[in-house]
Amino acid sequence: MKQTKLKYTEQIKDILVAMAMDDTLPLDMTTLDSSVFDKVVEPLISTLNTLREDAEMALNGQWDRTDGGFKAQIILIDSVL
Repeated sequence: MKQTKLKYTEQIKDILVAMAMDDTLPLDMTTLDSSVFDKVVEPLISTLNTLREDAEMALNGQWDRTDGGFKAQIILIDSVL
């Protein structure tokens, strides 16, 4: 968990540093458009949505219950972590 947190905080830091170097970082940080962090958060949101859909399928009895489904989830989670 600590390593994953570091990965994402470093990505956010890199975005802010790049904006500062390009002189596009606002002096008033409250005006910073949150969309600048989309490339960091979109993979997380996408993964969580997929895992939620899988959980709903399992609860509705639609889950195939094969090892392949669980392996796919692990690969998906690992790709984000």
